[in-house]
Formats: sequence, C-alpha cells, structure tokens
Amino acid sequence: MGHTLKLDKNTITRIGNLLPRLKHAVEPIKLINWFENFDNQDEVDLAIDLLSVYEYIPFNEFMFRLNDLLNELFRSIPIKDKIIIFPYGKVGKSGTLVTYPLKNTTAFKRREKVIILTHDYKNIEKPESYNHIIFLDDFIGSGKTFYKEFSKKEDNIQDWLKEKEIKNVYILSTIIMIEGRDFILSKFPSIKIYSEERNKIFDKKFSPLSVISDTDKIKKITKKHGDRIPVFNFPPFVAPFGFGLSESLVSYFHCTPNNTLPIIWGKSKEWQPLFPREARLRMDEARQFKSEIAFYIGICNKLGIDLYTGKSIIIKKQDKYVRERKHNSKLDHSVVAILFLKKNNYDNIIICHLLGITRKELRVICNEARNLKFLNTRFDLTIEGINFLTELKKKTRQENFRKETKYSLRVKESLYIPSQFNG
Repeated sequence: MGHTLKLDKNTITRIGNLLPRLKHAVEPIKLINWFENFDNQDEVDLAIDLLSVYEYIPFNEFMFRLNDLLNELFRSIPIKDKIIIFPYGKVGKSGTLVTYPLKNTTAFKRREKVIILTHDYKNIEKPESYNHIIFLDDFIGSGKTFYKEFSKKEDNIQDWLKEKEIKNVYILSTIIMIEGRDFILSKFPSIKIYSEERNKIFDKKFSPLSVISDTDKIKKITKKHGDRIPVFNFPPFVAPFGFGLSESLVSYFHCTPNNTLPIIWGKSKEWQPLFPREARLRMDEARQFKSEIAFYIGICNKLGIDLYTGKSIIIKKQDKYVRERKHNSKLDHSVVAILFLKKNNYDNIIICHLLGITRKELRVICNEARNLKFLNTRFDLTIEGINFLTELKKKTRQENFRKETKYSLRVKESLYIPSQFNG
C-alpha cells in the first residue's frame, strides 16, 4: 500500500503552506513520509486539505488558551472566594500534565493565594471554607472520562461535595467536542463548562472542511485507511473516526488524544504516524533529536575542533604530538542540545520531556552552560550563547554530510526548496 510522492512545484508549495498551520512541529520530510501512506496523488490532495484545518497546540499557545479561559471563568467567582482545582483522571495522564502550565498563567498567579491545586481532594484542610471546585483537563472528547470520574461508586466525589456544601462545579479544558459537552450537561446540567468548542470534523453543516474541500471524499479515505490501522488501547480493534466516534482533529505538545483520527497518530507496518500517540514513539523521536545534536559534536571531533573554543589543542605525549579535544563529554552534549532548544524558545518542562532528563539534571546542565557564559543567571541565552551556536553551524556546514535519502536527492535534482522549509 502507499505510493511514492511526486514532489512537483504545486505539492511543495502546499506542503510549505502547511508548516505554519502545524506550528512547525513536524519537518517537511515527516510530512512527505505521512503523505506516502496514501495510495495516490488524489488522496494526498485530500489529506493536505485535512491538515489545512488541523489544530496543533504547542506549549506557549496551550498556556495562552488556559489563561484566557481561566480569566473568563474567574469573572463568575468573587475575588476572595476559595477555589479547588482538581486535575481528574489517573496521575500521569494528560489531565495531570496540565497543572504545570496552568500554575504559570497570569490568571492563576493573580488568585494563587485562594487556590489549592490537588489530586487528593479528601485531604484538603478545612474543605468547608472552599466555595468552588474546577475539574481540569487538557481535552474532552466524548465526555465519558469525566462522567466515570464524577460518578464512581467508591469515593464518590459528588457525595463529598454535597457533604462539604461546595455547590459551584466547573470544568476547564482547552478544547471540548460538542458531543462531549452535550453528554456531560445531559448528566450534570448544573456544571459550568469553560472550553473552546469543536464540532466533528466530518459534520456536514459545521465542519470547516466543507468550506475548502469535499468532506465526503476525505471521510471516505479516512475510513478506508483507518480500517487497516489497529488500535490496541480501546475497543473496537479499529476505530477510523477516533474513540467514541469523536472525529477530532487536534494534537498537543505532550500528546495526541485518541479521539483524534487514527490516520494521524496510529502506527502499523503499513502506516507511519504524523503525530504519534504512543509514548514509545515519542521517545524514539527524542532519541532521534539527541542523535542529531550528537552529529554536530561528531563533526567537530572529525575536524579536530574544540566544541566551545573552536580550536584544536595540540599537546605532546610520549614524544608524539597529538590533538587534545576538550568539551566532548556527555555533559557537553547536553549543553549543546539545551542551547538549541533554548534558542527555539522551548520551556524547561518541554526540554526535560524531550531530552528525557529530570529538573535536577537540567539545573546541572544549565549551571555548566552558565559557567561558560552561554546562559545568564535566569538561564536565558546570552549573546555568547547565540554566537556559539552560529559559529558551530559555520564550522560544521562544510562537512554536514547527512545521509542522503531518496527524498533529498530527488528534490535537489528537480527544483529549488523554498527557505520556509527550514522551519
């Protein structure tokens, strides 16, 4: 199955136009790999239309959305009222990952003194003094996860809220599907929901696809390919339109909900994902990133260039002159990686996630970079750090002989790639 994508001028232009829409979260080569899942150019054209309305939410935008929604919610809560924020779901799931960006919004910080953010509502001191509870998640699809949490027979939170006389219940999420909203409100009409609402992507009346493309044709190829992508995390064995038939089309910096179409995140021997959902695949991407940073260091070693000074150090050992290479340890490897990520404005939590390191490890690496004057006391890039990255690229450019692929060879032989492809 699949085909070899023909990179003509029109296709390259359309792919280039997708990159800003996807917030440059994927490289062109990954888009090409994904398009080659499809059977022919007509299907690729429809897939491009589908991605033209895709929502990818990076960390900074995620915080921005949470901040706006929280400000909106707080307008209905008196300034001195005490508030519980409860990230529901199992610890480690996406709902609990929202807590860090939420705590760093200006809306949260303005009321921080009257807020308790906890996974353990039963051990809150003096719960009777709280007037409001906010259930927090990043994304709500079918609404069944919230329903399950709010309706558990054991440790029923509704009984606890009634006992403590906490009557004001809210849900906060960056996006909620209309069907999920309606399902929750049909069960719990008194709950107030603050979230951006989205319709099913193949809704004939409200889908944005209907403005730019043939919704029925895209739905047809989504089912065709979705029916051959096994989905192991939930029944049925395949789910071409996402969990609960949600027909969602969204990914976050930290995950892709299973409500999103599996042609986006599913993986099999015949299908390569665009935004993987599996943690293993995301770790593979992190390893790939690390190896790319290692490439720069490897080239410096090959040229005999000291990583930081740009000079070869020649010393005499046992009557022989040999090259001494400095700053090529694992720690130096991590410093270079962090400088690259800092330059691209990644938040510390994302750097830790991407490199697979702890906050303590990050501090050690940042302290090393600060000692080298590449970061300041706030761990922001300095002029020296920026200049170092610039010089490192110059020194490695001549021997930057990354493995040629059929894609890069074909493109270079046929036509010029626009500068926007550099992201």
